[in-house]
Amino acid sequence: MEEKTILAQILQVLDLYASDMRKQFEALHEKFDSLQRQVQALSEQTNTMNKRIEDMDKRIEDMDKRMEGMNGRMKGMDGRIEEMDGRFERQIAQLERTVNERFERLEAKLGHIRVEPVETQETVDFHSVKIAQHDRKIRHLLHAR
Repeated sequence: MEEKTILAQILQVLDLYASDMRKQFEALHEKFDSLQRQVQALSEQTNTMNKRIEDMDKRIEDMDKRMEGMNGRMKGMDGRIEEMDGRFERQIAQLERTVNERFERLEAKLGHIRVEPVETQETVDFHSVKIAQHDRKIRHLLHAR
């Protein structure tokens, strides 16, 4: 009987040990399940972030394409602005030449207008002297009679 008691105690100890082991396995299994859920959640978050990053990459590529298009337009505008600048410079130069020519003509006319009063004054002076001489002669002739 003693053997049976010892065997029964050994079985009882083994049952307790097995029960403990089952509880530990269940706890480990629960921890493992919990970790799997956490890994799954992280995986989903990573997938979501990857999708967002891909969307952002597409947006950035679209923006790059738009910027390239804008750069092309800006270069075209630069060319047109330079062309307009050249035309304005030519028109300004032509306008300056025209204004200079007109001022030169005005100066020439004013030069003649300045000369004319001087010549007119000289003519008036000459005629005044002659009239005075004739007046003296007439007075002399009238007094001599």
